[in-house]
Amino acid sequence: MNHEDEKQLRILARLHYVGATLAGLIPIFGALYAGVGVAILLGRLPGMVPTKGQAFGWMPIAMGSFVVLVGVGWVSLNLLTARSLRARKNHTLCLLTSVMNCMQFPLGTLLGALTLIVLCRPAVRAAFEPPDGRQGAPRAAPPSGTPGLTSTIGSG
Repeated sequence: MNHEDEKQLRILARLHYVGATLAGLIPIFGALYAGVGVAILLGRLPGMVPTKGQAFGWMPIAMGSFVVLVGVGWVSLNLLTARSLRARKNHTLCLLTSVMNCMQFPLGTLLGALTLIVLCRPAVRAAFEPPDGRQGAPRAAPPSGTPGLTSTIGSG
């Protein structure tokens, strides 16, 4: 991996932190929307008298709560991706998050597309693999002379 690739990965990591900050607005608006639902249920909106027929307030509460959960997940993924880009770990997580960022038009689309372009380079992909090349390799079985779980199960 050359100096230009390293520079671009550092920039992308910073931009993912910025993207997480901007995506943090989504849960805030979801919480406000859920708060409007609570106000409807309690009859606290100006000009409203509380009645039993205000079950309509549950819909904004449910939708706002869903938006909060999805938004917090989205922010968390962007933060994890920013850390992974800096540490050169979790290549698959970085790819999946950048694909998801493409749904946030226009800034997320730009960030996701640029991240995909950089991450799909063979030199960058190789930088995410451990130095010994054992990514995903199965662990070696213990030697046969070592007492293990199977040797203690049958004895008794």
